[in-house]
Formats: sequence, C-alpha cells, structure tokens
Amino acid sequence: MPLRLVLIYILCCLIEIVGYRLYRDKLSFLSALPVICLLIFYYLRRRGEYRLKDYTYSIGLFLAAIADIMLEVRNTTVKVLALVIYMLSFSFYIATVRKEAVFGTSTRELLKVIGHMLLLISPVLVVFYKIPSDYFFASMIYMVFLALLYITALLRKTNKSSYQWFLAGAIAFAVVTISEIYFSFIIRFPNGSILIKTIYSFAQFAIFMGIIRTYKNFYSADGQ
Repeated sequence: MPLRLVLIYILCCLIEIVGYRLYRDKLSFLSALPVICLLIFYYLRRRGEYRLKDYTYSIGLFLAAIADIMLEVRNTTVKVLALVIYMLSFSFYIATVRKEAVFGTSTRELLKVIGHMLLLISPVLVVFYKIPSDYFFASMIYMVFLALLYITALLRKTNKSSYQWFLAGAIAFAVVTISEIYFSFIIRFPNGSILIKTIYSFAQFAIFMGIIRTYKNFYSADGQ
C-alpha cells in the first residue's frame, strides 16, 4: 500500500480522535471517518472492475461505518443495535475471503477451533453478572460472529501475507470488544475510549490489508 495512503489513513484516525475529544457529549459522524477512508481507497482502486467480492467487502465497510456512528449514542438499546450491524459487517468480511479458508476435518483441528472460540468468549462470560442483560445477550451473539471471523482468519493459509494481516485484524477486533465491555461496565480506565478507537482503526486497516493482499497486484509497484 502506498505510503501516502497510509499517512492519509493515519490523519483520518487522528481527526476522529480530536473530534471525539472536542465533541465527546455530542453525536459525531467523525467516528466513521477511518472506515469511510478505507472504503474510498478501495472504491477508487477497484472502480470499473467491481465484482461480487468487491461489493461484498464494500458493503461490510459501509455497515461498519453506520455502526461506528450508532455506537457514539449513549443509549444501551442503540449500542445493542450497533452490535447487530457489526455482526452483519463481519459476515460480509467472512464472505469476502470464504473461498480461501482451508477447513480441516481432523479431531485436532476441530478441538483447536472450539478452543479458540471458548478463549474469545470466556472474558465476557466471566463478568456476565455485571453487564445489562440485553447488552450481554447481544454481546454473546456478536462474539460468536467475531469468533467465526477469527477462525476464518486462522484457517486462511493460501496467502501468508494476507493471512497474517487478516488474523491480526480479527485479534484486534477481539481486543476492542473485550476492552469496550470491561471499560464500560467493569473498570474505569483513563482515555479508554481513545485506546479502543486506536485499536479499532488498526483492526479495520489490518482487515483491509488482508483483503487487498488476496489480489496479485492491488497496488502497482509505482504506487498508483
């Protein structure tokens, strides 16, 4: 990916953080800026060449942008709806790379998958009694989709570079989710929201890199 685009993305992330600090108590559309930035990058590069895979990923980014804005609303019901939209977003990310996942049928592979799912979900289960019931159930369903995203990343070994980026993105999403729950209901962490936004922006960037690396030459050598 050309350095100038990486710098533009970092700038968008910084603008989002500054906007959050300035408009902390107001609904700000700046929260969706990093994801919209990635969507624009993808569209401009694939314009005129869009296929099903491109539409699938673009829809996933669009849904993520909507959820980013909804998550800024300080209302549990709206946050639950945001989680539902994030689930849809993850399902589109999974669909984008589903053909490249290598699923094993051995007992060892199945136990590995189950183990990773339990590992992702357990931090939420441990503190379930401190989480509002509607948010908890939505979080559990959300974590299942996140686990599927993680497992899809874990089993994608057809392209090492793409696999590593996609896996890093899935792990970052898991860290974001667990941090959001703990910082909201369990512990108070100074500037926790900024930390979450930073990790989330990296997660979306890593998924973006994981997907564009599935193309032989998404960005040409001359950086166009």
